[in-house]
Amino acid sequence: MQNMTGNSVSIEFTKLLTNVQRALYGYILSLLANKSDAEDILQETNLILCSKAHEFNPEGHFQAWAFNIARFQVMKYLTNNKRSRILLSNETIDAMAADDFDTEKVQLIQKALLRCYDLLPEHMHQIARLRFREELNLKDISERVKRPLGSISATLHRIRQNLTKCVQNELSIFDQEVDF
Repeated sequence: MQNMTGNSVSIEFTKLLTNVQRALYGYILSLLANKSDAEDILQETNLILCSKAHEFNPEGHFQAWAFNIARFQVMKYLTNNKRSRILLSNETIDAMAADDFDTEKVQLIQKALLRCYDLLPEHMHQIARLRFREELNLKDISERVKRPLGSISATLHRIRQNLTKCVQNELSIFDQEVDF
């Protein structure tokens, strides 16, 4: 295998990269919640990892290094697409980028998000489903629900705010239950 500069990537590096693929994909997917986007970010991350293979310290923690690069790719993606997706704050992404990826924490966040999604009022639930699950653009949503484009945009903003608050509340309740 060659990196982007044409230099060969070592067999050891290739093994490390191969062994971390499932965890890396899971990490990216937990931040984006869209399989197609996560696959694209994984590919971009792999390209960057290969191009920076010479920078990796073999005595370092490969997964942490790979997750850090993936985190920057996710943040770049979210910045470029911030008007169209549910966003996690940079602090949340940083917390999830800890050296020892906490799969249980990610699962708790995903459960909380799904629970909060189900608690949305019906009109918000419908718009969220069209935008985030069916990935329709705002114009198509506007036409489908027969509401003005500005109204759809404002509703999506409120949905993001509601989901963020709800997930934070759900996680704080869980943290309180665990402390007892």
